[in-house]
Amino acid sequence: MDLTPTCREGTGEATTGFGANPARPTGFEGSMEIVTEKVIKLVGWTCIAVVSSMLMVVVVAAFGPLPGYVLESSPAATALNGNDRVKAETDVRTALLQAVGGVLLVIGAVTAWRQMLVARGQQLVARRIAVTDAFSKAVEQLSNRESVALRLGGIYSLDRVADDDPAEQPRVAEILSAFVRDHARQQPPHQDVAAALTVLSRRDWPCEVDLVGTCIAGAHLPGARLERARLKGADLSGTDLTGAVLRSADLGDADLRNADLSGADLQAARLAGAKLSGAVTDRATRWPVDFVPEKHGVLLR
Repeated sequence: MDLTPTCREGTGEATTGFGANPARPTGFEGSMEIVTEKVIKLVGWTCIAVVSSMLMVVVVAAFGPLPGYVLESSPAATALNGNDRVKAETDVRTALLQAVGGVLLVIGAVTAWRQMLVARGQQLVARRIAVTDAFSKAVEQLSNRESVALRLGGIYSLDRVADDDPAEQPRVAEILSAFVRDHARQQPPHQDVAAALTVLSRRDWPCEVDLVGTCIAGAHLPGARLERARLKGADLSGTDLTGAVLRSADLGDADLRNADLSGADLQAARLAGAKLSGAVTDRATRWPVDFVPEKHGVLLR
C-alpha cells in the first residue's frame, strides 16, 4: 500500500515530508536572507556595545567631576556653600546612578524577552521535528502487512499527531482514509480498519474524508462525525450510524440498507441513487429538504 502523501489538489502544495516547514529560499534570495540576518545581528551587538560603553563612562564620571560640571551649568549653584555643594553633588551623583540602573533594567528586560522568544522558537522547532518523526514512524507501521498490532500502533500514533498538531490533520485524514479504502474488504471491518474508522469519525476534520466506494458494511460508528464526507458508492449496509453527523455528505449510490440511522443528521446530504430499504430511523433523524424517506423503504422506529 502506498501511503506517500501527494500534492494537495488545486494548490500544488507538496505534502511529502509530513508537514515539514517550507524549504528556505535558495539562490540569490536565500543568500540575501542570510546576509540580512547577519547584518541585523551585527547592528544589534554594535548597539549593545556602544550603549554599554556609554553607561560605563557615565558611571565612572559620576564618581569623578561630572556632578560638579552639572552643578556649574546651573546659575543657582554659585550660591551654594561648601556643605550644600557637597550635598548637591551627591544628589546629582545619585540621580545619575539611578538613571544608569534604570537603563540597565530596561536592557535586562529586553534581553530576557529576546531569550524567551528564542527558547519558544527552539521549542517549536523541536516539536515540529518530534511530530515529523512520529508521522513517519506511524506511516511505516501502517504499511506493515504482517502485524495487526503495529498497524494499530500507527493508527493511534496518527490520532495523537492530529491532536498535538492541528496543521497535520488534513494529512492524517488523507492517510487514514487511504488505509481504510485499501484494507476494508470484509464484513464487519477488521480490527485495524475499525480503529481507523473510529479515528476518522471522532472529530471534525478541516478536509473531506474520502471513503468513495469503500466497503465498511457492518461497522459500528455511533455518533460519527462525517460532515461533508465523500461516501459516494460506499457500502454502509448494516452499519450503526445512530446519532451520526452526515450533513452535506455525498452518499450518492451508497448502500445504506438495514443501516441504523436513528438520530442521524443527514441535512443537505446528497442521496441520489442511495439504497435505503430497511434502514432504521426515528423522529430525531433529520433529512434533506424535500426528501421523503418513506418512499425509499425507510423504517420508522
